[in-house]
Amino acid sequence: MKKEDFLEILRDYLKKGFSEDEVMDILRDYEEYFVDGIIEGKSEMEIIQSLGSPKEIANELLAESNIKSENKVKGKVENFFIEAKGKFKSGLNKFKVNLNDKEHAKSRKKIEILQVLLTIILLPFAFFIVCSTIGVGISLIGSLIALVVGTPFAISLMKVMPEVKMLIIFLFIAYIGLEILIWQLFMIVVRLEKKAFKIYVTWIKTNQLYIDGSIKKEEIEKCDEIMEGKDGGELDE
Repeated sequence: MKKEDFLEILRDYLKKGFSEDEVMDILRDYEEYFVDGIIEGKSEMEIIQSLGSPKEIANELLAESNIKSENKVKGKVENFFIEAKGKFKSGLNKFKVNLNDKEHAKSRKKIEILQVLLTIILLPFAFFIVCSTIGVGISLIGSLIALVVGTPFAISLMKVMPEVKMLIIFLFIAYIGLEILIWQLFMIVVRLEKKAFKIYVTWIKTNQLYIDGSIKKEEIEKCDEIMEGKDGGELDE
């Protein structure tokens, strides 16, 4: 099992009892375990073995959070699908600094440039989406005001023209149904936008964790080279 598989499987288990924000915080903590372990010279498998299985970790965290035992993850079929999903998502984690690579410093610089370029590209789109969402929200509020204002007029019209009473009632009900549907769709879009923002922020924070780890490892490597140079000079003397 690779680190990406471990974290994705753990993510799916944690979703059973934690909010999305809590899951992201927990995963960042375990990302840090991997970064620290790699800096110490451990392999991913050694780190995974020291941490234990994702299922055991999730159950321990759920127990610590006073989650009822029936919410704990179990079942071979469920485990199979969670692990398959974790492997599928592992391909999304390629844009990270590989601390096991000897050229991790060059990789770090590429990732830093990628983050800056991606942020510059996404900012106009994000601004447009936010403005559009606000505009739609204002329009929906306006439609609600129109409904409130138009209701007395519709009632007075039914009194003056009884023959169109059923038509007005039908249109009124249809308008309310359409309004509810549009509001539901609007809230779904807002939640998706919020989730996309959180995913991007988490990606930035996680990458920064690896960038900091790469810088720390580079400093350690330079110190080792200096020490080796001193030892070599002493031997020559």
